[in-house]
Amino acid sequence: MEDENLKTFLIPNDLCKSAGIAGTWMSGNKIGVFPYHNINHSSKDAPSQYTKNVPSSVFHVKHEVVLFHPILRRLVTESMGIFLNLQTVVENKPSDYKQHLQQFSVQYRSVIRASLENLRDEVLRATGEERETLQNFITIFYSVECIWHLCEILYIENIPGHVVIKHLLEWVRFHFPKYERKAAFLLSGESIGSLESRQDYWETVIGCLLQGRVEVVRALLSCHSAANSTHFKLADQILKSMPTYGVYEGVSVQEFNLRWKHWLVDTQSKIDSKLFISEKNLHLMMRLIVGEEMAWSEVQSQCEAWYELLAAWLFYTEPTVKSFELGAFAKRCISRMGTRMHHLDRVLLAAMEGDVQIIKEIQHMTENGWFVTHLMDLLYHCEQLEKWQTDKEDSLKLRHSFVFEYGNTLAGHKSLWQLGLNYLDHCFPDGLAAIELLLPRVPINDESKAHRVIQEAQKRGLSHIAHSVAKIEGLKSLRNDRMGNALVWALRSQDSNFASFLADKFLKKYVDTGILPNVDLLSYLGSCMMASDRLIFLGKYYQFNKLHKDKSYREAAKALVSLIASKFTPKFFWSTLLSEALTLLECDELLLSSNDVFNLLNAVEERLDCLCELDELEPLIRLGIARNLSRALTYEAQYT
Repeated sequence: MEDENLKTFLIPNDLCKSAGIAGTWMSGNKIGVFPYHNINHSSKDAPSQYTKNVPSSVFHVKHEVVLFHPILRRLVTESMGIFLNLQTVVENKPSDYKQHLQQFSVQYRSVIRASLENLRDEVLRATGEERETLQNFITIFYSVECIWHLCEILYIENIPGHVVIKHLLEWVRFHFPKYERKAAFLLSGESIGSLESRQDYWETVIGCLLQGRVEVVRALLSCHSAANSTHFKLADQILKSMPTYGVYEGVSVQEFNLRWKHWLVDTQSKIDSKLFISEKNLHLMMRLIVGEEMAWSEVQSQCEAWYELLAAWLFYTEPTVKSFELGAFAKRCISRMGTRMHHLDRVLLAAMEGDVQIIKEIQHMTENGWFVTHLMDLLYHCEQLEKWQTDKEDSLKLRHSFVFEYGNTLAGHKSLWQLGLNYLDHCFPDGLAAIELLLPRVPINDESKAHRVIQEAQKRGLSHIAHSVAKIEGLKSLRNDRMGNALVWALRSQDSNFASFLADKFLKKYVDTGILPNVDLLSYLGSCMMASDRLIFLGKYYQFNKLHKDKSYREAAKALVSLIASKFTPKFFWSTLLSEALTLLECDELLLSSNDVFNLLNAVEERLDCLCELDELEPLIRLGIARNLSRALTYEAQYT
């Protein structure tokens, strides 16, 4: 049998049609599809008939990810915050640990509910295909919230004695608010005429009764024109005296059951005495609250779903039902209503039966793993997964697999990738390995995103990725002739060769134009110049250049001699450096001592033999050195 959810994509390409196709995973939710002719060891060794002068195409096929829709961005981001807070609480394990887990569950449901409200608002404004898409989202997340709420009651909330009927009724009331709204309207006094004359009066009374809203039912009955009659007063007395079990009221289950049976026998005797026979709807109500099968058959059509009937029926027949008993009663209600089981019904039934099948059913939800990831993470920390798995290690692996897949899904999105990394951080050790593969593949279209990628890499100790991204950004800046920015990225990449290459670029720019570029950046190099020898030379030359411009000639001369003697000077820059030295040597003021001149002479002697481009400068520099040495020796002789 074919899966009705399968989709067929048509590839509009003749080569694909004739040769065949193959596909490969690209990233995120994309698959690359391309022409492919299968060749194996038994194929004839001959030129392919498909090698024509026809360009081959690669088609990108991607499946829709519900979570990537802009309107669901709040759901994704807020749930990530709850997830991280939950992991922090798990690590610290406070004394009220279980109470914290229940609060986290409520927070998750609140985020779902807020998303549903946003979707409903958007549906009113949307049209056409977008409206249909949003309505589909509403259906999905309504089911998610409904299932989560039930799982919270059965597995997360710590209910004494596992008596769940009160919580089950609250769940039904929350998801089926129709009768509550009708009752509020009828009791508001806005309706005209007597209430019982309205067509929906008795339907509302019965509906509220089915949801266990006994006080609302009594209020509606008191508005009936015959409210002061004997049978109405008797019915009100029966409803008022009806015992309800409360886990915190200090009454044991055994004591409550005695009270319940006594009340049941008393009520049944009044029914048998036909005290309510004159008012058929009142008679029907009394038969319902004592659990008469025929009466329940008459009203079950008022229930929209089998689980609405289940909660009502249990409230009046098994008020102390335990959570682990729900499965058997649920099957009876499904059979009674003849319900055609849909996906939501199967998940709810599996939850009530405490069946491991619930995990598989939740995985089939179409919201791309958000639900199964967060719910299973919460159930794992509540130690509920261990009841479905053989041991704790298997439960941990199961939880990790869901978080890992969800993190990978988010990491493939251009805007949500950082959120995905936060999930992968909690999938040790596979998570870090996945991050190491995913981070270099994040599409970087601006420098702010590059900074974020580097920050995420450094946060996790992946310095090699940070350096690689910085180098790529530096090369981009260099191609755009942004040398200063390229140098900043080179320093961040800690690539000494790249930094040296850029330093040479700066120096060559000065040789060609006489202007040292990006002086503001060079003034703040500081210890960063230690990244490479050539960068040290550039930084020192900038300092010399600044001293010279500030007319601090003596300090400039000392800096220049230090540069020439440093042996870091590139060959192409020697003529420029010696020209600067010649200017200082010929200055009217004596700037260099004899020791400085000897150091300068030794450095020049070492270079003149290997640098033929200095031939023209050689006689001039020697003359300048000789003159400066003579002046220095004469001056020093006078003061020794």
